[in-house]
Amino acid sequence: MIKNKCFIFSLIFSVFVAADISADVFFSGFAGAKADLSSDPQSSGFDPDLKVQSFFSGQFNISENVITHMEFSLGTANLLEDSIFTKTDAQFQVDEISLILRTQFYSVKNYLSVFAGTYEPIGSDIFLRRQFGIQPISSRLTESWLGLAGSVIYPLFGVGGSDVIHFTSAPVATGLYVYVNHELDDSYVWNSDARFGCVFRFFAFDMACGIGVPLSSGDSDAFLVIDKLYCRGAFNMLFGNKYTNSLYLQAGTSEVPLTKKDSTFEIAADKTYILMEPRFRFPQVNVNITIFSLPADSADEFYLIDGTFGANLDVFSNTFNSGTKTLMFGLSSQLSFNGKYFDALLAPQDLFDDWTLSVSPYLQTNFCNGELHTMLQVRPTDIFDGNGASCWSVKIGYKSQF
Repeated sequence: MIKNKCFIFSLIFSVFVAADISADVFFSGFAGAKADLSSDPQSSGFDPDLKVQSFFSGQFNISENVITHMEFSLGTANLLEDSIFTKTDAQFQVDEISLILRTQFYSVKNYLSVFAGTYEPIGSDIFLRRQFGIQPISSRLTESWLGLAGSVIYPLFGVGGSDVIHFTSAPVATGLYVYVNHELDDSYVWNSDARFGCVFRFFAFDMACGIGVPLSSGDSDAFLVIDKLYCRGAFNMLFGNKYTNSLYLQAGTSEVPLTKKDSTFEIAADKTYILMEPRFRFPQVNVNITIFSLPADSADEFYLIDGTFGANLDVFSNTFNSGTKTLMFGLSSQLSFNGKYFDALLAPQDLFDDWTLSVSPYLQTNFCNGELHTMLQVRPTDIFDGNGASCWSVKIGYKSQF
């Protein structure tokens, strides 16, 4: 932990020293916040619960070829439990600090990076957005207000470095990430991941696969004992683009243990991430149909998803102008099953042990150089269960780029 903190402070210090000696520092960034007002489902009556999530992400172009990224996020507990003017528990997290050196040789751009935190996680489209400058392609269901990354199948989390090669003669990039963390077992874990991404007019693809090696001395006299490996892999894929009918796919799994004694390679359903989303474009409306099976940790991060397994129908208008405003209306309907995964289809009679039906009308518009999102979510199943006071929630979010 001390070494990690020293690395982070050293990286921040290097950034500001480099910025001080450069006369042409350029800064851009994103900031966002979301308020979620609901009633505590554990209470018998109406008990207001207000939580806030926010993030800040900045990019410093210290020079034409030296870039740094910083991202921070914050999530609060119930602000109304006592008073909004008193101290409230909150979780603050440094999501990413990275320093990138860009070089170019003929038709190849090379991005050499050192980083701490979660860096370009697979599942997010942030790798494709940074390398190819595309607009977001991720599912609207996996939006998050705790950073730009959004959907994460597995994070490239730790302290380390990467080297990404971008071929300017073709829209292709490939890279290698090497980093150390303390996320598995009781020892430090050395990780290595390979990355490949490409963007064409009607096809976008991002894939990563890697291995984690716990490093420990064990109970022997050996300097180093490796008795287990952890494998992982995932991909994002979009057939078509945002202007056409398209199909978006995500799948992956993480931290699959592998030892010499294993005769089979088993993937647990509760650690497997699957999302399939056909997207249909019509003259006046757009329709997205989403089927998902997500690990519980991932599902909890998405404010539009109520369970770990289910399906969603999202119907929304094409964005249109009204004076100086741009408006988009939508209605999202979802049937989800909590604690169930794709393997539950083998025993469908047990699916409805814990299920949720939700209906969510929403509005998106521009406001003060940013985007304002408002949503009312109603869960009829809570009413059926006698929890009418907690069957609703109101979500208001705002994002701005500067």
